[in-house]
Amino acid sequence: MVREGIPMYKVLDVLKERYGEKVASVRKIAKAVGISRPTVQKYLDLAASLGICHWPLKDEESEKARLREALYPGKEGESRTGFAVPEWAEVEKELTRKKKSGVTLWLLWEEYRQSHPEGLGYSQFCRLFKDYRKRKDIPLHHPHAPGQELYVDYSGPKIRIAPPGEKESWVSLFVAVMGRSSYLFAYATRNMRSESWILAHRKAFEYLGGVPAVVIPDRTTTAIVSRERVEPRLHRAFQAMGAHYGFEIFPARPKKARDKGVVEKGVLDAQRQLVAPLRHRTFVSIEELNAALRERLEIVNRAPFQKREGSRRSVFEEEDRPALAPLPATPFELESWESCRVPPDHHVPVDRVFYSVPYTLIGEEVSVRVTVTTVEIFHREERVASHVRHHDRTDPYRTQAAHRPPNHKGYLEQSQENYLERASRIGPGVVLLFEGLFALRKYPPQAYRTCQGILALQRTYSGDRIDAACVLALNLRSLSWRTVAGILKYGTDRSGQKTATPTFLAVHENIRGAAAFLPDNGAVSLENKEADVPPCVHIMKEQDGKESDKEKTGKPRNGEEKEATSSSRDA
Repeated sequence: MVREGIPMYKVLDVLKERYGEKVASVRKIAKAVGISRPTVQKYLDLAASLGICHWPLKDEESEKARLREALYPGKEGESRTGFAVPEWAEVEKELTRKKKSGVTLWLLWEEYRQSHPEGLGYSQFCRLFKDYRKRKDIPLHHPHAPGQELYVDYSGPKIRIAPPGEKESWVSLFVAVMGRSSYLFAYATRNMRSESWILAHRKAFEYLGGVPAVVIPDRTTTAIVSRERVEPRLHRAFQAMGAHYGFEIFPARPKKARDKGVVEKGVLDAQRQLVAPLRHRTFVSIEELNAALRERLEIVNRAPFQKREGSRRSVFEEEDRPALAPLPATPFELESWESCRVPPDHHVPVDRVFYSVPYTLIGEEVSVRVTVTTVEIFHREERVASHVRHHDRTDPYRTQAAHRPPNHKGYLEQSQENYLERASRIGPGVVLLFEGLFALRKYPPQAYRTCQGILALQRTYSGDRIDAACVLALNLRSLSWRTVAGILKYGTDRSGQKTATPTFLAVHENIRGAAAFLPDNGAVSLENKEADVPPCVHIMKEQDGKESDKEKTGKPRNGEEKEATSSSRDA
């Protein structure tokens, strides 16, 4: 690399030491200024050739200009060795003409050396081109007025959501930064579509407590529709939100990251200070992730600046917040309208999730208003249903109880407590019968059906007769609808017995009982086990002891009597 000349102030020090009050030798000047003796002599000779052999300078400005021109000849960007210098604008044009074109500085230098074999070396070629680009692309310090600009963008890497027992998903991170205070906001959205874009801005304004004058996004399709450089056409929904909140939309220029350098730095801070500290946590929902991000935001915004006074929070509270416009009375919601006919299950589909409407509208044409947070159904300009919007497609049906038909309500409201309460209105015998049914049936709907059938007998018979029939059924050890209905049909309930008299298993030396089937170390007395079982269950168990009772009486069974008769005849 070509050696740089010494600074101008050292040349003036050489002249001062040589022609000042005390004339110094070349050796002393070299030692005092810190340069070599030949270099001191070279600049003394150069000054003498220009007629500058005195100190102080007579015409300071003109003599300095003459010295500068003699010390640093040539135009800016040219080689000081006198070699031919290429047109750097053409070099840059070739280098950036097309992405992935394969053109490199080495290739351009080789082409340059073919035209100028004695020209610049590769290292000096690169250095001069780098100096050219530095002088051409000088960054501008852009001043930010308080509360004026909010820069928004999406962060690159996504964040994983892993609900237990469900398929994992990846969500996007929305970042917003105030220009004046660098006040940071981040919010996770399910995707980067228009609905999520609108929702993220709404959350940002609520977090700031006001609305800035201008929102500066990049060239995302959720912000602009066309790609015109000067006046791009804005997205209709985003433009409607700007009109609702009262802010202007000023998209950054394409491929000009410095237009939104504040949010580029904010995205980097969000990745390093918000997402990175949470990398070891597994989030089961997007709500849990946003709660964790909110906690980290408070820490980051309250952290003191390194090179300025205060923090993001303090500067925002002092300068930005007073300049923000107030929030509107109602938040903006992105809405869309659809028309459909109510299907036979009275559930209207919206994005593969089904929302209920009153069953009386089955087959009717309805209008559906869909926003980010709500689903509203209208029939003849009247709202007939409103639901909170859901995105969980594993459980897609959202039903309100008031929309169900009466028979559906009755079926879904079935329970043991409900049937026992209805039985208590008739009589204690019905309650006792129902309790026995619930204790015996392992599948509850089987008991519900029998209970429903017995309750339906009220349409034909009085409550007293039904209660008496249930008592008689208990005494007959037959807990069934057929028994109760038969008793009422043939008038057996008029016999006069009004209370249930359950009898327990007979005690006999040949009857082992339930304890005989238990392990020796866990034997439990039959009395203790029977203490927790309703009396009607013991009644049903008595049927198993009928054969033992017959054995006690010693009377032969019908089959045994026939066998004995046939055997005597054979004899």
